Amino acid sequence: MVYSMTQLEARFNSRVTHQYDWVFFNDEEFSEEFMIAVMNATNSQCYFEVIPEEHWSVPSWIDTTRFDVGRQFMGSIGVGKAWLQSYHHMCRWNAGLFALEKRLAYYEFFWRVEPGVDFSCNINYDVFRFMRDNNMAYGFNMAILDDARSFPSLWDRTKSFIKNNKDVIHEDADYDWLLQDPLQGDNAARPSQTLKEQNHYDGFEQLEYNNCQFYSNFEVGSLSFFRSKEHRAYFEHLDKTGGFYYERFGDAPIHTLSVSLFLPKSRIWYFRDIGYAHGLCEQCPPHQFRLTIDSEVLQHTYARALATNTSFSEKHRRWEALSQDFIRQGGIPGLACGCTVSAIDHNNAKLVPFESKQQKPEHPCIRLYLGGKWLEKRADWDQEAEIAAGRDGSGGYLLDGLESNPFINNSYGEKK
Repeated sequence: MVYSMTQLEARFNSRVTHQYDWVFFNDEEFSEEFMIAVMNATNSQCYFEVIPEEHWSVPSWIDTTRFDVGRQFMGSIGVGKAWLQSYHHMCRWNAGLFALEKRLAYYEFFWRVEPGVDFSCNINYDVFRFMRDNNMAYGFNMAILDDARSFPSLWDRTKSFIKNNKDVIHEDADYDWLLQDPLQGDNAARPSQTLKEQNHYDGFEQLEYNNCQFYSNFEVGSLSFFRSKEHRAYFEHLDKTGGFYYERFGDAPIHTLSVSLFLPKSRIWYFRDIGYAHGLCEQCPPHQFRLTIDSEVLQHTYARALATNTSFSEKHRRWEALSQDFIRQGGIPGLACGCTVSAIDHNNAKLVPFESKQQKPEHPCIRLYLGGKWLEKRADWDQEAEIAAGRDGSGGYLLDGLESNPFINNSYGEKK
């Protein structure tokens, strides 16, 4: 945990204008050694909270025999950590109960920080003030495909909730990026628009969840939203079905479905500019010196050489072409990072590899979320040829995902 803290303090929280509190949760008392170590890693106030037993135990309505058999089976087929009882508790707690903890009643927003993560870029603004000043309720920085074997009944349970609570779906919600018609694929009409035009939500019955999720190991969120009647009713409905124990309902797909159904898209923010890595998943945004060649950066000898060299050798000509590509991509002004720039969709299959038999959406999850021009492909692209060359057949996009501004005008002339 100290490793994660040290980075976030250096990149963000150590500024005198920030110094936000750290609140640690555990299912047992913290050791003296742990508390001293984390307090030494920050000048901010630290709080150490023990999760109440009722928030970290098997609920009374769960058949423990069925739970034990199910988790052993899921573990045997490779569903990540499904055999661990504590992991089921953790998923349930993060999905909804965390926001009800007494200590968090004093706060407006939370930023989830996991042990062993990397924050690879300086964060040159106040993330919490940004959320508040722009009326944001949820922020993420990766959207990826999840393993559907973890939650086979989640969408059916969600549809039953929607059927009985049609009024809770926000009129400006944009959930079409999460849904597909199994008979038509991703090229079907936008589901949310179709359903709204019909003025009812019965059409959900014919649609399936495509298993895209916001990667919730990084998330910044409004505590008032996760305490709202909409989210609490949805969480409690799922909880009573037993899905956190008979299956392995994860907090990531539940948060994703919740914010996409109960919030307008204008209150969800993509933090493309925050470099982050956790395990297999990482994202590194374009950053100024690495990608931008402008009048200021051209004062640097190396950058000037890149921009002007056009003739000395084939190697130098390749560098010149590369510099022009840097200009095309553009960097985020003032952003300093210690990572190699990654495309927005390169994490899409980290949890569900190409070889998996799971049905996958036509486009990577983050492209579905952004929509518009992010879904357009080159006219000369050949998927079969790409697969024959040993790749996964998901390339060919006009926008390669290295652009610094993900909010490019879509094909309808409006910003996503």
